[in-house]
Amino acid sequence: MIYTKTKLKDGAVVFGPVTAKSTYTRCAVCGKEIQMDLRELILAGAQDPYDTEVNCAECSAKMMHRGDINIDSVIRLTDVLRDIGYGMELHGLCEDFEVEDVRALAPEEYELFVDELLDKISEVRHAG
Repeated sequence: MIYTKTKLKDGAVVFGPVTAKSTYTRCAVCGKEIQMDLRELILAGAQDPYDTEVNCAECSAKMMHRGDINIDSVIRLTDVLRDIGYGMELHGLCEDFEVEDVRALAPEEYELFVDELLDKISEVRHAG
């Protein structure tokens, strides 16, 4: 059993087991006290559990919120990716979507196109 040992001001020593229900931290964003399971931290691959920052569910949800994807943002993204050398991946994805240029995408395709483009870029970066 792993436990904590704390010496109080009056000299008394208090022992407390470290369990999934007795481990707490503060949200790195808002400071809210949150209960945490150390197993999750270990399984997530935390390099140093003593310095790992954890966010509460509310702050995590805010961080995951994406703005609306519109044609202007798709064009900016594809321009940058083309400029840094991912033109072939972009061209291949346009072929998959049966368009010559991203401007020909239908609005309902924007999010799927961006998701697939980022997946392709990630595959290429991790493959080589």
